[in-house]
Amino acid sequence: MIAFRSLLLAVLPVLLAAAPAPDSQDRATPDGNPGVWLTDADYPLDAQRAEQEGVVAFELAIDVRGVPTRCTVTTSSGAPSLDNATCAKLMERARFKPAHNAAGKAIADTYTGRITWRLPDVGTGMLPPLPTTTIMTFYVEPDGMATNCRITVNGQPSPDLSQCSNQILGRRYPIQRDAAGTPTRQKIRITLGFEKVDEDK
Repeated sequence: MIAFRSLLLAVLPVLLAAAPAPDSQDRATPDGNPGVWLTDADYPLDAQRAEQEGVVAFELAIDVRGVPTRCTVTTSSGAPSLDNATCAKLMERARFKPAHNAAGKAIADTYTGRITWRLPDVGTGMLPPLPTTTIMTFYVEPDGMATNCRITVNGQPSPDLSQCSNQILGRRYPIQRDAAGTPTRQKIRITLGFEKVDEDK
């Protein structure tokens, strides 16, 4: 008998700006790519085991620095751990360019959106033909940020870079240093292999 298991999870954010606030000229807008605020690794283990999925609608209160001060779940996914994970990660990672009033002064604002938590469907072709070797290559810059992420599958460039945006880009990594202790640019490679295995191994 052949057995294989995929740990690939999909977290698909859909972020929608709220209605204009009073006396606001410019709304608070995401500072960077909102798609990296949550990743596959954030899927709560208890929700995975229970095969729980759902959409969480939320509202963030944003202060004059562009930092969330409160997260409110406006529509529950039906799974408390998914609701809690949504707010916890958004409070930790979401950052905004502050809103400004007509006089150009930074003001508090709100931001609303939805996060879709979805497990992969069995039999939808999410696993590539086996065996397969996937390689993600990227650089850690001197400031620790990841850039230039590329993916190859069995040696061929992959047009699907969603793993780069969901798991690599937008994150800060330990700063790499040369022999003199100076921060330096470092190339990183992650290799992921899929193969069929006998169930008793």
